[in-house]
Amino acid sequence: MLKFYQRLILIIVGVCLSGVAAVAAQAGTQTFTGTINNSQASRFYEFELTQGQAILAVVEATSGTLDTYLILRDPSGNTVAENDDLDLGVITDSALGIVAAQTGTYVLEVTRYPEGNSSGNYSLEVTIGAPAILDRLSELIVRVTLSGPEQVLDTPHFRIHYTTSGADAATSDYVRKVAQAVEDFFEIEINRLGWAVPPSDQSLGGNDLYDVYIIDLVGQDEGSLGYASPETIVGDNPNTPEVELDAATSYLVIDNDYANTSTSDPTGLMRTTFAHEFNHAIQFGYDGNETHNWMYESTATWMETAAAGKDQDATGYVEYAYQYPEICFGTTEDPGDGQLQYGDWTFIQMLADLFGTDAIPTYWEYIAQYQGWDSLERLLADHDMTIPEALAAFRLKNLARDYQLAPEFHATVWLEDTIDDTGTWTFTGEGIQELGANYYRFDMPPGVYFTGVAGNNNALQVWAVGVLGDEKLEAIPLERGGFFDTTPYSEFYLMVFNPEYNENADNCAYVDYDLVVESAVGIPATPRYIFPATHFQTLR
Repeated sequence: MLKFYQRLILIIVGVCLSGVAAVAAQAGTQTFTGTINNSQASRFYEFELTQGQAILAVVEATSGTLDTYLILRDPSGNTVAENDDLDLGVITDSALGIVAAQTGTYVLEVTRYPEGNSSGNYSLEVTIGAPAILDRLSELIVRVTLSGPEQVLDTPHFRIHYTTSGADAATSDYVRKVAQAVEDFFEIEINRLGWAVPPSDQSLGGNDLYDVYIIDLVGQDEGSLGYASPETIVGDNPNTPEVELDAATSYLVIDNDYANTSTSDPTGLMRTTFAHEFNHAIQFGYDGNETHNWMYESTATWMETAAAGKDQDATGYVEYAYQYPEICFGTTEDPGDGQLQYGDWTFIQMLADLFGTDAIPTYWEYIAQYQGWDSLERLLADHDMTIPEALAAFRLKNLARDYQLAPEFHATVWLEDTIDDTGTWTFTGEGIQELGANYYRFDMPPGVYFTGVAGNNNALQVWAVGVLGDEKLEAIPLERGGFFDTTPYSEFYLMVFNPEYNENADNCAYVDYDLVVESAVGIPATPRYIFPATHFQTLR
């Protein structure tokens, strides 16, 4: 499983700048001391910088339990750099640095890790000068510790960090394959698919190239094949025409051989891992602080299919997602501990099918500007669609298996029950959560029927789906209830869909209902969606 490990990134907004120390602009190093405790949780320092000047700040706790945290804001009040630990969980002192993008007053905040209650004295060292002063950051901030002497290989866009000794040892042939892979996926994801280049990390890895570290990751954590780690919120990504608020720098870590995995193709697994994780790096360049984490994983898993070709590993997640169609969409708290968000990459594929692949980076441009469902609502509004309409179409598309890679899914959506008589039917599980669905096979003699959904505070909707042999599926909206004619179809299904959702995608609740089925005389509703039956399989 490709895991996404994200360091805690916190934005402190609306601060009161009482007790700000105004510092005269001058090149060189200045030292300040202070105390952080419950009565003074933050201290602020102002620096007048001119465009092109660099500022480097290093803070060290000198007493007590203080776990320092640094935040730097530009003259407009935007966070342009922040750092928690020099070595995550090991060295809790902090350091940051930038080259000033504009002339004006920059405010440096010295505070403590927001989730704790530490206190103590500190010593702050601030250096202002040429951009070369930032070279020290790569010596101060520990990202990855290699088991042997570090070597580097630079490609046009990446710096690859590796060693040839110890547990993390990588062969020269493997490093060469990594170098090929990183440039292949830069070409695909950035140049062909139109995503933005991640923002520079101000030479933290030794230069301005994007840093990739090769270590024995699988040996340390059997569940992880690679990860992208967001590092510093820089506010705006200068590589986009838009102005982002929470763009973040990052670096990437992959395994040194993928030997201790079940794959028979370590190179292919390395490539799909990089395709996935590099997309996270790109995502952080739009928004490193999105509240809906499913957007990160669903998009990156989709990118495997869009960029890695035969090496993709995304189709393996679909079976799990198809087993739980009743679970609320967007949750990371499913029975598989967050596995659902990987399998729901097919939703991103649906957006690409409907609106073109350009819609996916456009979606992330909205994510950069808005939080949660708001970004998806705005993308869909551009195409005269709502979230409930899109998710109903998604649940129907999953029934039809209307995806190019469907032959590799080895799954169909979960069949709730088979309706073989008139009367009242209900779910066999626990009901339906937000934006989820239950599917029923309709096994009755050909004719006109009425079905309606009862209970659930009038929330749920019913769709009728007729299969015309191996030609197509017709999806018929019945809303709360309606008439349908099964005569023309070789197979017939009913889908009960919950169109409700709330801002907290993990706040999921089951809805109960009854489904009433009757023989009837009435005018059947007409189809709204038509799906090809190329990959459809009978639900059993």
